[in-house]
Amino acid sequence: MSQELISVIIPVYNVEQYLEKCVDSIKNQSYPHLEILLIDDGATDSSGHLCDTLAESDSRIKVFHKENGGLSDARNFGSQHASGAFILFLDSDDYIHPHLIESLYGQMIKEAAEVSVCNIMNVYETGESPQCVDPDLYFVMNTDEFLKEYLVGKLVPGSICNKLIRKEIAAQLQFPVGKFYEDAFYHFDLIQVAYKYVVNTKTFYYYYHRGNSITTSTFSKRDFNYIEIYTKFSRYVEEQYPDLQEEMFFRLSYAYFFIFDKLLHVEEYQKLEEYKVVRGYLKQNALKIARNRIFQKGRRLAALFLKVNVRLYRFVMLANERKTKQIH
Repeated sequence: MSQELISVIIPVYNVEQYLEKCVDSIKNQSYPHLEILLIDDGATDSSGHLCDTLAESDSRIKVFHKENGGLSDARNFGSQHASGAFILFLDSDDYIHPHLIESLYGQMIKEAAEVSVCNIMNVYETGESPQCVDPDLYFVMNTDEFLKEYLVGKLVPGSICNKLIRKEIAAQLQFPVGKFYEDAFYHFDLIQVAYKYVVNTKTFYYYYHRGNSITTSTFSKRDFNYIEIYTKFSRYVEEQYPDLQEEMFFRLSYAYFFIFDKLLHVEEYQKLEEYKVVRGYLKQNALKIARNRIFQKGRRLAALFLKVNVRLYRFVMLANERKTKQIH
């Protein structure tokens, strides 16, 4: 196998306790022909200094210090400065299996694909759980097949960090600066320029769930970006892929549920205009959600609870959260 250069792009912001483990997991890859771009996004802890120290230990590491612009801006900066024929984005508090890059690169070359995907292991403080429970699946997909699995979210996780992307594809794309849920926006553009994908479900990417991440924090007005992007997806699917309406409805409704659950953590959630909008959608579509078999049974029942009594739904939701925290 030829040794083409692969660029690994890591935005760095106030992650001094996680960064070294992340970088070590890249340095120890079985595929050695890498450049590791550490983008110090104006960190206010010792992360920037740590980047420089790590660079002294491995000539493949390049460090860039820039003013804070957010995750999307740092990723875009890294992509613009990447020299490799392939791009891998990695979050600085996560880490990867020693064979991730070799595996993704090998299957990409074998299938002449533009995007290569692996499974994600969700890492909690008290345990781990894979995104896809079957670790031995392998698929080559065209755009509509990939889009279907992306919308369902089991075989194709929504993160961009478990995907190796050809540079000529990545060069056409930008992460949306100032938006939450930037990976979803990136995927929307990705499916319009990439036409062949290869997916295996080996759990090679380790996604560490921190308590203060966007996905676990309480409601912010920018959380509505999640509904915004999947509304955009919905219009696109309706026009271009009408056979995927059920999967699209699932993903859009999931986005509304996700934001609704965040809203219910706010003390006086009933007074928020966003609450009225999201509740209106879920009440209007409760029966359709209950009939959608992609949703798990508990979520389908929750939609019916919500149609009848929001307080009951909130009680059940918070109780399930406490139970989940005990499990993880």
